[in-house]
Amino acid sequence: MAKLVRTCPACGLLMWAKEEDVEYLDENTIRLKCPHCQKMVRLNLVTQGSTAAGPQMGH
Repeated sequence: MAKLVRTCPACGLLMWAKEEDVEYLDENTIRLKCPHCQKMVRLNLVTQGSTAAGPQMGH
């Protein structure tokens, strides 16, 4: 994973995280510090299902 772009659950702003900023808690969960609100946030990684590769664009 080169970069992770997610919305911060604490402040709602987008955060761009590099691989060296991410701490893996287990195979499905990561932890990192939001660059905006400076809070440590825990994010689940989606690895299965229709949203595993990101949002699906419908036309």
